[in-house]
Order: sequence, then structure tokens, then C-alpha cells
Amino acid sequence: MNPLAKKTSKISAFFIGLAFGLLKLFAKLPYPFVIACGRQLGRLLYRVKSRRIIVEANLRYCFSDVSYSERQAMCKQHFLALGEGFAELALAWYKPFKKLEKYHEIRGLEHYEKAQATGRGILFLGYHNTSLELSGAIMSRYLEFAAFYRPNKNPALDYHIQKGRNNRTQTMGRNDIRSIGKWLKSGKNLWFMPDQDMGRKATVFAPFFGNPMATLNSPMRITKLGNAIVLPVSYHKDKKGKMIVEVLPEVEFTGQDDIDCAMANKILEACIMQAPEQYYWVHRRFKTLPEGQRTIYKQKPPKLKTISSEQHDGAISSGKTLTRQDGLPKLVRTFDGQLLNIFPRRTSLAIDITRQELKRMLEKCSLFTFRGFYTITPQEFTLCEERNAYMLRYLEVPGVSLSHIPADRHEPTAILMGSWLNHLHSEGVYLKDIRQTNIQILPNGSFILLNPTNCEFFDREVKESLREKDRQQMMESIALLKDSQRCRELFIEQYQMKP
Repeated sequence: MNPLAKKTSKISAFFIGLAFGLLKLFAKLPYPFVIACGRQLGRLLYRVKSRRIIVEANLRYCFSDVSYSERQAMCKQHFLALGEGFAELALAWYKPFKKLEKYHEIRGLEHYEKAQATGRGILFLGYHNTSLELSGAIMSRYLEFAAFYRPNKNPALDYHIQKGRNNRTQTMGRNDIRSIGKWLKSGKNLWFMPDQDMGRKATVFAPFFGNPMATLNSPMRITKLGNAIVLPVSYHKDKKGKMIVEVLPEVEFTGQDDIDCAMANKILEACIMQAPEQYYWVHRRFKTLPEGQRTIYKQKPPKLKTISSEQHDGAISSGKTLTRQDGLPKLVRTFDGQLLNIFPRRTSLAIDITRQELKRMLEKCSLFTFRGFYTITPQEFTLCEERNAYMLRYLEVPGVSLSHIPADRHEPTAILMGSWLNHLHSEGVYLKDIRQTNIQILPNGSFILLNPTNCEFFDREVKESLREKDRQQMMESIALLKDSQRCRELFIEQYQMKP
């Protein structure tokens, strides 16, 4: 290590040590005051948009039948609980346990004692929640186990974290499944939380709140190798702030991964529903999804990159020109099923108007998709200075124009449109500018908005005055609604139904 890096490392270690020293002092404060400080921290954390939108996406995926406003309220409650969890680090690691006794309750110890009597190792099947450290500290008072953890990359930080945790219980760093199996086979116990997304390796897509989730099969393998007893453990804080830890009855795996993973997820669902806002929603839990299923997380729009005239012209000439503008190609279909949309650059008073408009469009496309609806998904955004033109590249959607829908399908389409518009409004999306040419219907019966630039997005359901404007504009702009009284009636009837 060079001298500068070594000096920086020592300075970093000093400040980390100082921070943990302050944390010890913080633990001496009264329990209610510490929790109140944590809630204030949670209010600040809620303002971190990059994390908040992950929580929003996870809640939408798991609670799609819950209204947008209720999910937003749950999101705010989650960050309050997350802030409490950070403050609870001091309590979990440094607070004398006798001062925590009136703030917790333990249940189900008879299941633990029965399993202990067999002499076999116990796998405590847990999960991540906002009060994980405090939960573990309370569990260690009544249960004997080692906690499985991932070492921190910063040695100084890892030292203090493990020192704090070891005040309560033993910890076990990352290890292979065979070593863990031997640990359990020797009659020792392990607290294991398999509820994080580790990719496609050793996972099964099992139902979780009605949707597929990549679920680790390692608990089943570990249990078999270690001849262990599996005891799920639930932990949450009740409405009065008391931590409730409960050892649940023994679970026996069948040896079939799909059945066992589905069963483990059902147990996890039941534990979460005791206090849904306290689950660890801030983690990108659903980044691994079945092939063909689009991501639930907000994707960043493609960054603008400059290309040469040869690259620009080559891309256009390699496909079939569908439309032209002022004699130049406007929309081109490439041989691999993508569309190239060319935009001549317009400027005013040295301001690049076209760039601003396209950036706004790309951001709106990202937001529209994030809210769970279909629009184009640009893959590339380029500028050719020599041609003075921008180009967007995106996959061609297999949609059908509303003007091409057969007459015998008008009424079913009107019903679908009413449901779609209601869903948009319920998720805080106001269309504002509705044009028939901007909407197509997909083979799965969903609608796709080709250009959502004029949409407005709210952190609540769309208010009634704006809902009415969208409804009226849709009935005036969409020919099948405008020309048929029956279609309008079906549209309104379906719109008024709860999504």
C-alpha cells in the first residue's frame, strides 16, 4: 500500500471508531428518546428519491390490489420504521439488556425447547426487517444460535459491526453450504435469512403475494445436509412499539424445491403481514424475474451519445423507411425489428429545443413504465452533429391502432379502455392530452401510450376534476367512443368500477 493510501485508511478507521464511540453514548439515552430520533432520521431518509422509488416498486408488485394512496402511506411508514432501525443499532449492541426487558415479548419457546431436546441442530428461518439488529439481540437472550452475515468490505467498519453484534451472539461469516451443514450436524444452531435476491443460481421462481419471486433453495439443502430441525421465527414491533419475537412450530421440507420454496414464501408472507411496513422493502428484492417479464424498477433513460455521419446514415440505410418528413427519413424499421425515429435539431436563442423535448419525453417514458404501464422503451439516444439530427432507437411494439379494431370488438375495447383509464388515475397518472393516434392495443389486451410527454405524474391518486377532463377528452377523441352511445356507457360503467 502506498503511504497516501495507508494514511487515508488510518484516518478513515479513526473516524469510524469515533462514530461507534458516539453510538455507545447514544445507547445511554432513554429508549423512547432513541426511537424518536430514529423516526426523525426516517423522515429524512424518505426524501432520498433513489431509495423511495425502490420501496414504491416493491409495494406495487406485492400489493397491487391496495390503492395507490394506501401504498404511499405504507411507504412513508416504512421509512419511519427504517429510521428507527438505524437508531436501534445502539440499543441492540450496547444497551444493557435489563433496560430492554419491558420493550419486548418472547413467544413460542416451547417449540425451541422441544427441538433442543432432540440434540439436533436447529435452522432458525428468518427474514430481513427494519428492526433486524434489535430482533437478533432479543432472540439471542432466549435462543442459542450463530447469526449468518456478509462481512463488510471496509475492515475497520466490519470490525466494529461484528464487535457490536458479538456483544449479544456469535456470528458466522459467508461459508459454503457443506460447512454450514457440518455446523448444524454437530448440534449447533443457525439463524438464516434467505429472503434476498441472489440471482438465478440455486433459486426457484415461487409465488410471493401472487407474483413470481426468485427464492433460494439453500435452506432445504442446508437442512438436509445438517439433518436439522427448521423453526421459522417472526419478529415485529406492535402498535405500542413493543418488539414481539415468536418461535413458530417446526416446518418439514418435502424435498421438492417448488413446493418447499412456495411453502417458505407463504410463511414469510404471514410474518410480513403482521406489520407490512416493517419488512425490508428498500432492497431490490425482485431484480431477478422470469425470462420475458419486464423489470418493476425505474430504469434510467439512455444517455445521449454523439455519432458520426457514417454511423447515422448507415443505421438509416440498413432499414426500411416507413415515413418521411421534408423529404428526409423520419421513421425507419431495421432488419432486427427496431424502429429509428429521427428528429431534426431545432434551436432558438442558442437553446436546443429538440434536445430538451426529447429528454423530457425519455424521462416521461421511464416514469410511465415505472408506474406499471406500457409505452415505448428507447434503447439508444444519439446526436449526429454533421446531420444536425437526433435519433431514438427502440423496439417496435406489436400494437394495433384503435382505428383498425373491427366493429364487433368495439364494445369489449370500450370496457378495457374504461378499466385502463381508471387504473392510470388510481396510480397518479393524468394523461392530459389524449389523441387516438397515440394509443394502441397490445395482443395481451393492454394499451400502450406511444408518447407520454404530456402526462403528469402525482404522488397520490388523480383528483376528480382532472379525472373528469381525461374522461371527457377520451370520449371526444377516440372514434369508437365518440360514435357509439353504448360504447360510452360501457366505458363509463367500467371506469367507475374499483380497479
